[in-house]
Amino acid sequence: AAAPPRIALYGVGGVGGWLGSRLLEAGSEVAEVVLIARGAHGAAIRERGLRLDVDPVGAGAATSVQAAPGAAEVYSSVEEAIAQGARPVDFMILAVKTWQVAEAAAAARPLLGDGGCVVTTQNGVEAPQQAADVLGAGRVLGGVAKVLAYIAEPGIVSMKAQPAFFHFGEAFAADGSPLDGDAAAAAARSARAERLAGAFAQCQGVTSGIPQDGTWPMLWEKAVLMCSFGPVAALCRAPLDKVCGIPETRALLRAAMLEVASCAARAGHLEKDKGPEEVVDAVLATLTAQGTKQPGVTPSTLRDVVMGKPSEINELSGGIARAGRKLGVATPTHDLILAALLPQELRARGEQPYQLMGVPGGAPHVRADAP
Repeated sequence: AAAPPRIALYGVGGVGGWLGSRLLEAGSEVAEVVLIARGAHGAAIRERGLRLDVDPVGAGAATSVQAAPGAAEVYSSVEEAIAQGARPVDFMILAVKTWQVAEAAAAARPLLGDGGCVVTTQNGVEAPQQAADVLGAGRVLGGVAKVLAYIAEPGIVSMKAQPAFFHFGEAFAADGSPLDGDAAAAAARSARAERLAGAFAQCQGVTSGIPQDGTWPMLWEKAVLMCSFGPVAALCRAPLDKVCGIPETRALLRAAMLEVASCAARAGHLEKDKGPEEVVDAVLATLTAQGTKQPGVTPSTLRDVVMGKPSEINELSGGIARAGRKLGVATPTHDLILAALLPQELRARGEQPYQLMGVPGGAPHVRADAP
């Protein structure tokens, strides 16, 4: 039998912790797992093993998946892995923030085996190309992760049982150009994509595989949701149920989504036989239902902005604005959202510090002790 793949998680936060836990739970005959985790979180995983706490959302009891210490190889960096004699990996899943993709891809290079590749998981539509610019298109699979997960405390990742999707496939042709057209769906499948899919098929708590319609339509479909909901929620400082439930705010969200879907259509990556309006209304209906079922749900972009942390706004709304300019599609909603959130983004990154006169504490905008 073929040896199980060596799969590294570069970043063990919400996405990386979820996928790493499920691979470890499946056992070493399914995959050899390498975790690149820094700081107190990495130290706790090394000492006690990685734990995943799962909230069932509705009926059923909460569950936990606890990996034994030593079940995974744990390193604080690729450099440390190399120094300690770690063997090359077949797949390096880049589970980092959108603005860290190029840096992570460059860091991953020394640990990739012959034929090894990175797998992007980020929101937006720019991550596969960013990784390809660093490593070459032949070293990249494009992926999408849909999960509500975060680090609860060092060594422990918490998640909602649903959604829990991880899909991936080839994103580039042999000449390095993005796969498109009718052949893109078939071309998304490859021996290495099938090998990775085979490993995740044996994992509980992960719905995984290769996208039927091709990698780029999958990326754009998620972008309709994530490049719009996160930025609009951050701008409004409101959870999902309020963003969808207040008519004026819902209209803002729909306008943002329509710009993304229009970019996807112009690029030739919209779902087959569907127009932008139809796609947007279907996503909005699903979002509205989720908000009704789970009041208070917040995207990470909102949480980051409210807490004064660097956010993905430049990669989400900014990415759509850049795509629009390239494709000749107007994106006034995303242009406005980016402009409105940019001052505090630059402050969060330490590039343009400022305080708010007359506001207790000055910043962040919402204090932890606020009612």
